[in-house]
Amino acid sequence: DEEMMKRFVHELRYSRKITHKNVIRIYDFVSLGGHYAISMEYFPSHTLGSELAQHKPLPFDKAINWGIDIATGMAVAHQVGIVHRDLKPANLLINDDGLLKIVDFGVAAAASSGDTQLTKTGYVIGSPKYMAPEQILGKKVDTRADIYSVGVIIYEMLTGVPPYSKGDHMAVMYQHVQGKAKRCEELNPDIPPELAAVVAKCMQVDKLKRYESMDELREALQDVACAAAS
Repeated sequence: DEEMMKRFVHELRYSRKITHKNVIRIYDFVSLGGHYAISMEYFPSHTLGSELAQHKPLPFDKAINWGIDIATGMAVAHQVGIVHRDLKPANLLINDDGLLKIVDFGVAAAASSGDTQLTKTGYVIGSPKYMAPEQILGKKVDTRADIYSVGVIIYEMLTGVPPYSKGDHMAVMYQHVQGKAKRCEELNPDIPPELAAVVAKCMQVDKLKRYESMDELREALQDVACAAAS
């Protein structure tokens, strides 16, 4: 399949630029007898999606620490000019020690363009439950789209459910654009107000109202962690 091959090559090209403990290491693209594969670091693990299926909602400290891991890994990706565009629990791997690694840069875009050939066919690329409103609307996407997705993921870790999930894909995308999700503390009153505020800021429909960078988000989460520990 030519499209799949393009995606493999695309992922290799972008992922090899990133070296960080919170991002899976990609080594090479191989073709064997008409079959294609990407070789990557060996990392026995399960997905955050499967973790959530068994233990939801997650303890606050775990949700905060994994949020910090995602923000830390994505900060490095953003520094080399890469926007992931498809952050979701299925693309986050966790090992038995609790180390989180980000995978699947197959639909990543150069931050400078906000677009790639993979999206010029008229399809919206991404996962509806975790997509930023501007991505859904086909607007130029930058690093703040990933920040939105991280907010949605943390929301789900804290409450056990994504903010928007009712109806089909189109209905879910419409809900993201409307931005009328229940605040996470409404679903789980035990969530500390300062943590709920971080999630709400990530999930602003207007990207100008979100955190400006993954570093800023990471620092906000670290502040919450410090406050919880004191």
